[in-house]
Amino acid sequence: MQDLGLKLYSDNLNYRFYSSNLIPWPLQVPAYMRAIMVRFNEFHQASANDIDEAVRARVARRRFLRDPARNCAMIIEESVLYNRPFDDDVMREQLDCLLSGMRQPNLSLGVIPLAARRKQKLTETFHIYGDNTVSIELTSAIITITQPREVALYVRCFNNLASDAVYGERARALITTAIEPFE
Repeated sequence: MQDLGLKLYSDNLNYRFYSSNLIPWPLQVPAYMRAIMVRFNEFHQASANDIDEAVRARVARRRFLRDPARNCAMIIEESVLYNRPFDDDVMREQLDCLLSGMRQPNLSLGVIPLAARRKQKLTETFHIYGDNTVSIELTSAIITITQPREVALYVRCFNNLASDAVYGERARALITTAIEPFE
């Protein structure tokens, strides 16, 4: 799994992430990553013993986002800011990380407000790598799409979601509001 992620990152300069349920992994803090993987492992009744290694691999992959030649656009639903399946300390650290990540020049973070009038309905979490690969996260599997017509549908979906999102100070205000209960 981590090898596929590495290949998708190393082979592409542009990444687009839409998440309806979690913070996208490039902006996840290690404690959030670990908590997600532990819950995934428990839910699937798996016995993965390489969670720490997987967290290190994801953190190492962030080096691609430090390359100014690469661009990353992320869109999350506002409800993601309030999904608290983890300890308060983890969520506070995670939300603070979103605020600092917004300052990265080659990263765009949009938040779709709960009360937004929408062009695009809520959909499954997906990632677009370049213009030729889509990765979709389902409960039972991760599906990779490379058929051009299907990739084009996800690109159009992402663009619609992007038009529903707020950015900059408006997104920052939504994140800051989500942090308030921790102060």
